[in-house]
Amino acid sequence: MGNGAPGSVSTAARGGAALLRLAANKALLVALVYLLLGMVWILWSDRVVEALFEDAVQLTRAQTWKGWLYVAATAVLLYAVLYRLLRDEATHRLRQQRQREDLDLLNQFRESIIDNANIWLNVLDAQARITVWNKAAEQISGYRREEVIGGDAVWEWLYPDPDYRADIARRVRAILDEGAEVEGFETHIRCKDGQVKTMAWNQRRFFDERGQVGSIAIGQDITERKRLQEELERMAVHDPLTGLYNRREFELLAARRFADCVEAGHPYSLLWVDIDEFKAVNDRFGHQVGDEVLCGVAGVLQAVVGGQGIAARYGGDELVVALPAVALPEARALGEIVRQRVQAARLLADCDADAALTVSIGAAQRDAAMHDLMALASAADAAMYRAKAGGRNRVCGPA
Repeated sequence: MGNGAPGSVSTAARGGAALLRLAANKALLVALVYLLLGMVWILWSDRVVEALFEDAVQLTRAQTWKGWLYVAATAVLLYAVLYRLLRDEATHRLRQQRQREDLDLLNQFRESIIDNANIWLNVLDAQARITVWNKAAEQISGYRREEVIGGDAVWEWLYPDPDYRADIARRVRAILDEGAEVEGFETHIRCKDGQVKTMAWNQRRFFDERGQVGSIAIGQDITERKRLQEELERMAVHDPLTGLYNRREFELLAARRFADCVEAGHPYSLLWVDIDEFKAVNDRFGHQVGDEVLCGVAGVLQAVVGGQGIAARYGGDELVVALPAVALPEARALGEIVRQRVQAARLLADCDADAALTVSIGAAQRDAAMHDLMALASAADAAMYRAKAGGRNRVCGPA
């Protein structure tokens, strides 16, 4: 399979037939030249001998010596020709032997390098059957080469989902049939022990000396790298303590949704949440308890509004939630649920059974005078301070 393979075989066959014809023609030419020289020698030498010797006895002796001379000359010539041919043949055989030895050493070296490489290496034939499966492939996948060599069942083991496996198979066939190449292509494989790993692949087609098509794949286990990358990406946009969005990411996301709502004419509300007497909590119970309280409030906030809004730690003990396409009455209702759940959670019960933890929440909705997110945030912050001034543990809207 694959373009170019039949052409390679037919070209080699035609080249071999041409070499055989050339050898036959050269042998025929040598034979004809030898025959012609022999005829000329016989005719010319007979005339010379007859002209030189009239005595019959002498003529007979001369004919005998002439014959021996011809045999000796042709023997020397034949020896020279055969010596050269046999010498060339011996040299050719010696060269072939050395080439085979070099090739064996090269194959041993190649197999050693392939087998001991710290990256996954496997080779496929034209039917996508495994022909090479190195130790790294065994270690990463958990499947021994005896289980996979000569078959294609490993694809079902590595890619148990039929749709996903069909997509991988299409890519492999494109490599084998069309010569497509992949670089850095990522897949998720299921290993023998059930682990799911992320692999990055480089793969390309090749033709062997017989013109048979195959492909070689180089795989690298990037599972840990991807995990670290995702963790770094998460840390870049989330508050490390509460897990909510950080202020920078909140302002980017919330401002984008704010502009969308302005353009579509949809409402847009914002909740500003402040933990009541948070400084006193830190002073009385310590900052570790303060951090636990902050995480507890953040968890309640995410549970109540996470599916509808964008929750973030804005700074200190201040948490905010942007609520795109949510009007003020619904926003205040959500704020009330948050307030009640925080109070019911009794986040300080382990430190003091009588200590109550509450939050004050300000709610505001975008109006025609608010042209950006910061104006809405200021309105929600002002509403939160009204809740504080009104006795805390309550939800307040605009004045």
